[in-house]
Amino acid sequence: LLLMAMTTSDHPAQCNGNLAAKGKPCRSGQTGMRPFGTLGPAIEVESYEKQLQEKVASVRAELREALPSSVLSAAEVYSSPPCGHRHRAGPLIVRPGDPSKGSTLELAMWDPVAKAHSIVFTSDVPIYSPPIATAMNTLRFLPIDIDDELQEGPPVVPKQGGWGRTIGKGLRAIQLHSTLSGELLLGFAYHDERLRCLKRNESLPGEEEEAEKWKGAASRLRGLLSEALIQAGTGTRVDIVGRWKRRRICQERDFVEEKFSLQDGQFLLYKQPEGQFSNPNAPCEVHCLDWLCREAKLICDSSHNGAARLLELHCGGGNNTIALARYFKDVVAVEINRVLAEACEANLLANSIKSVRLVRAASAVAIADLQDDADVVLVDPPRSGLDDETRAFVRNFEHVLYISCNPVALAADLKLLSDHHVCSYALFDMFPYTTHAEVAVRLRRHPKGRCLKQ
Repeated sequence: LLLMAMTTSDHPAQCNGNLAAKGKPCRSGQTGMRPFGTLGPAIEVESYEKQLQEKVASVRAELREALPSSVLSAAEVYSSPPCGHRHRAGPLIVRPGDPSKGSTLELAMWDPVAKAHSIVFTSDVPIYSPPIATAMNTLRFLPIDIDDELQEGPPVVPKQGGWGRTIGKGLRAIQLHSTLSGELLLGFAYHDERLRCLKRNESLPGEEEEAEKWKGAASRLRGLLSEALIQAGTGTRVDIVGRWKRRRICQERDFVEEKFSLQDGQFLLYKQPEGQFSNPNAPCEVHCLDWLCREAKLICDSSHNGAARLLELHCGGGNNTIALARYFKDVVAVEINRVLAEACEANLLANSIKSVRLVRAASAVAIADLQDDADVVLVDPPRSGLDDETRAFVRNFEHVLYISCNPVALAADLKLLSDHHVCSYALFDMFPYTTHAEVAVRLRRHPKGRCLKQ
């Protein structure tokens, strides 16, 4: 968890926030930007539309050789809210507070260029959702005692003791996850030197008592954060999870419940577990689901008796699966992560969906047995794009829905999928003020006829 907070790109952008130079596909998780904060690129909200147009032009140039000009010119561009769009934050590194400002702790990201911690103030980084921004601001001024070893000099913040010391002891990072429905989940990452040499299934002396003490302190903190969210009108529920090496303590719930309302009339419920993937830009994710549903309808309307079958690789918690299920006769969804697969099962049940068969396996293993189970395949690969085996598998489908977090990798894959042509293309600005762009295309195999939507 801490490593994630400290990892950034090997090729940072300039501090003025301009688009970074792009070349070959980045490794997974890297977008070519320094972290936001006191040392990172400035966020100019008033320039959002201009930056978006620059990003659209940059992506268009990257895809020019891979997409027909008619499809490029008809591209659908979905903007993000300029502020308050990010529903995930962190892991943010815990740093000492500033007594002159009355803060007991600050939240930061490591800037590898400055080789220092870049403090994240929500006033300067207005991308976080209202529940997350409220919680981050509240945490700064609560009586939480962090370890003396985190201080860069002699401790300057008076010790408070009590529940604040229990929460702060060993605290190293905080991760926040919110929903459009106003729920908030905080994950606290801890360091305890005593656990370093502890063998699996061994317990520390007094571990159960310490766990109960932490739960009591977390309950106190939860109440204070809930009160802050209610007073600000930014949230409805708070849950907290603590993580240590081989230890995890849950203060009631370890997930949030998201609610999406789509243009086709669907009202969808999603369980999103702590520490697992979900799209951080929830408003833009709704745009993506709407686009997928419209493209799925076009595919099904062209299919025999409108009875197409869908195969989704790397389905995660069922975000796309749930939205698309109504458009297909049958859906096979593949996911290897146990926690996400269990969340997907819960989401299928919560949304009363019975037409989906969930296969818990690696996609590379599952594809050998699933080729004849569908007419349409949905892929959402990592930034490196499709691997050779998956690309060869995808070629066998008449229809392909491809979501990409790296236009450069997408362009390379499209050139190799020469049996298919691109019918439609959309860009989703999931990460405003960065070089990152999420794009999606619908493909159809040439021998099966002309494109459905010119």
